[in-house]
Amino acid sequence: MKSLSLSGLAAAAVMTCSLLPSQAGAVTQAVIFDALNASATLSTPLSAGDNLVLDTLVTAEVGALQQSITFTVGAGVNALTGFAAWQISTATGTGPRLIGVNIDLFDATDTLVVSDAFAGTLGGFAGSTFDSAIGPGTYKLVATGTGVRDSSLDLSLEFTGAVPEPATYALMLAGIAATAILTRRRSRSGRNCQA
Repeated sequence: MKSLSLSGLAAAAVMTCSLLPSQAGAVTQAVIFDALNASATLSTPLSAGDNLVLDTLVTAEVGALQQSITFTVGAGVNALTGFAAWQISTATGTGPRLIGVNIDLFDATDTLVVSDAFAGTLGGFAGSTFDSAIGPGTYKLVATGTGVRDSSLDLSLEFTGAVPEPATYALMLAGIAATAILTRRRSRSGRNCQA
């Protein structure tokens, strides 16, 4: 009869593990631009744990940067975090120089959801960060700026889902304990009936 008790516990453990968040299937969707004015639409929705990466390197033109990526966020996503970095080099140098960068995220009604927060400069690069609540829906990421010489911009966003509250874990453990107790009682009543 111990096998009945262990199988009940094993079933409860499998059920509990299936309720915990998993990053195993995380996907990175990359968009590569080689022009200052470019746009892309991603066909696969982003899920919790997925990443959106923008990689821009423009060497053939200068002027206004206007890039956009339209994407969909699936169910279970409740926040995004990320960062952007672009090369600013010195005004009189020869390396890439992209200035006045602003990155915004708009929802399907063109309402601003979040703008990047400038983080500072270091070693010829400028950087900014993102951190915002977000839900399922269609969004457009828009990057603007001015390419003085070659332009280099990298951006990465991670989409996250809800993390169970400690009370949720306590409730799951209580469910496992109740399953174990019921299984144990059934196995005892089965022994009593056989006697």
